[in-house]
Parts: sequence; C-alpha cells; structure tokens
Amino acid sequence: MHVTRVHTMDMRWAICVVSLILAACPEDSVTPEDMVTPEELITPDVLITPEDALVYADREVRQCESDGVSLEASAQILINAGIDVIRSSCGIRTGVEYPAVCGGGTVDILVHEIRSVNLSDAEQLGFQEISTLINAAVGTSYELLDCAERFTSS
Repeated sequence: MHVTRVHTMDMRWAICVVSLILAACPEDSVTPEDMVTPEELITPDVLITPEDALVYADREVRQCESDGVSLEASAQILINAGIDVIRSSCGIRTGVEYPAVCGGGTVDILVHEIRSVNLSDAEQLGFQEISTLINAAVGTSYELLDCAERFTSS
C-alpha cells in the first residue's frame, strides 16, 4: 500500500494564499465598467497632457515563483481610492539588472496615466511618478510594452 503524504508547509502556504485572495477581493468591489480595457492602454505614441501624470508600481514578479500583480488589479487600487485611471500599460525599467535567481526581482512595472492633481494620493498608495526612473547620469529609464507580448515572452 502506497501512502501519499501532504507536506504541512505546502498546505499552510495554499491556505494562506487562498485567504489573502478572498480577503483582498470583495465580491462587489470590481465592476466591468471599472476594468481597464485594451483601448485604454498607454502606448509609446500616446502624448500625456500637462493635466495628467504617469505613475508606476513594481509588478512584484518573483523569478520562478509568481506572475505578480495584474495590470487590472494595479489600476483597481487607484480606482478604489477615487483616482481616475485614464490609461494603463505594462513596462520595464531599463539600465537596471537583476541577478537571475529564483525569488529575485524583475524589471517589470505597471504604468497608469492619472490626473496630476491626484499624484500625491497615488504616491500615498505606493505608486511613484514615472520620471523618478529616469537618470541620464547612470543610464536608467523605462520602456512601455504591450502587456500580451511581455507576458507571453517572459
């Protein structure tokens, strides 16, 4: 007779993940009209008006471990705080390298166009103005990418 043993740590991890997902996603918090649609994606040829600002957050991807935060979930954080998200896009930090190691970070970021008047509110939620990624002296910047291409090629 063969007995399969369930690892206690694996079970605890699964319970923790499920609990976090359920706690973070109230049934009525997301409606279809709140979701970012493909037509609302930022592309490199889109000009941002002076009344608007680009903010970003780390996608929180961990090599070999997780897909990180989705574009929609990131936008929803802003929307839930009463901040209008005009458009969103995926992106990467450029001029930065991360060691190739399981559990290590990546260059992936999530970028949202918001009204400039909401910039400080977005910063309180953990977002940063995209211009903070640009440092010509050390060669760092960012690049906007098509999310579907980025996620299927990584």
